[in-house]
Amino acid sequence: MSSPSPYEILGVPQSASLEEIKIAYRKAARASHPDLGGSEEQFKTVQQAYQILSDEHGNARFEKSFQAPGQAPRAGTTSRAYDEKLRTSPQHPKAQLATEYEPRLDDASFTLLDRARSIQRVHGEPRKRGLFSSRSRMSRETHTINLLTKNVLNILPAARLVNGLNAPGGGHFDHVLVAGYRMAVLNTMTLPEGYYAFDGNVLRHGNKMTQPPALNITGMQRSFMQMNVVAFTLVLAGNGNPHEPVIEYHRRADPTLSSSPNVLNAAGLIRELKLFLGSGPSPNIVDRPVLARLLDRMY
Repeated sequence: MSSPSPYEILGVPQSASLEEIKIAYRKAARASHPDLGGSEEQFKTVQQAYQILSDEHGNARFEKSFQAPGQAPRAGTTSRAYDEKLRTSPQHPKAQLATEYEPRLDDASFTLLDRARSIQRVHGEPRKRGLFSSRSRMSRETHTINLLTKNVLNILPAARLVNGLNAPGGGHFDHVLVAGYRMAVLNTMTLPEGYYAFDGNVLRHGNKMTQPPALNITGMQRSFMQMNVVAFTLVLAGNGNPHEPVIEYHRRADPTLSSSPNVLNAAGLIRELKLFLGSGPSPNIVDRPVLARLLDRMY
């Protein structure tokens, strides 16, 4: 007997949209999660099915964003890993074109940022804030840097990661990712593995409630008017599983709504960052003045 397909595991037709797949996954994850009466084996099967289908649909959205008007979608879409498809695609999307710099690296009139730091992909590292340091925070940020380097920077050559910034108006940002004219501001938190419901304000796990860190990016958007700035909160689990914790959004807290924050586990964050940064205008551009100003904000 053949194994059930990812569509059969989630109980959706092959014509299902990405939103329908997400809804089905949330129901299946809730039904199969060990915390809620399921088994670890069932839960892993549901996770794998969702990963395959979301990668497939996400890749199609990514590639479609670069098609010329009237151009048909690329045929032969498979369920290969998202990053593998980007590397091997014979028709490279703009994000995979050779990195370009504005101003050019040989422009001697531009002195805000030298050639070496313009080419460097990762800037800064976890460090103390004030007199006291949090070992758990620094460990969490180190893990996030490694995660982003492996899964985003290796896929988007022009992306640049800046770590540890002073936020406009006070506070801190753990990480900022830029590619072309899009900017992702990212803070992190750690929660026990399990199933969480997010209502746009707090994460609920049984009778416990946890509020994600506030991320006010208004000042950042005003400081970088040419950029599209979006905030993300990465929720890490102590067991290292990128699909944990499972986060289900209430209908009015869907992250596709502009008023709702993006609160995601590691697998969800990587998928959304690649789509957000890679499908923007000129994602193969390194804006050197923007990068220089971000480096000036490092603490």
